[in-house]
Amino acid sequence: MKFFFLFLLTLFLLGCTKTSLPQQPKQYATYLSESDLKKLDFAQQELLTIQMKGEWYYVRADGKSMLAITNEVGEADKFKEGMARTRINGKIGFFNQSLDMVLAPMYDYAFPFYDGVAEICMGCKESVEEGNSILDGGTWKRINRSGLVLEE
Repeated sequence: MKFFFLFLLTLFLLGCTKTSLPQQPKQYATYLSESDLKKLDFAQQELLTIQMKGEWYYVRADGKSMLAITNEVGEADKFKEGMARTRINGKIGFFNQSLDMVLAPMYDYAFPFYDGVAEICMGCKESVEEGNSILDGGTWKRINRSGLVLEE
């Protein structure tokens, strides 16, 4: 009887082990429809910048597109050291020229990379005063191109 009880307990515990399904990478890019894509002239360019509904996007010839931050002169954020910034759900991340997300959007603000380092802010708020954008509060850190926080 004890053996049978231990056998049932073992089966129960094995059945209760935590298993997880493999996580699918989150998709941030979108694709233009074929009719919209036919309207674009890539003229031997790999990427175009287009404006749709007041937002800037980078677009590849296969239709893959990625939302880009509008920079201080009203254009799509430029690629610096192979990465440009995007803002998704209020958070900033970085994508490469293949329009793949390199650093997921998790920063409240981020400056472009310079010499392999970008300054990022967690918890800061962006406000506009007298037509100028101001960042207030938060914790500022520096990250490398892998997203690792650098020691100060």
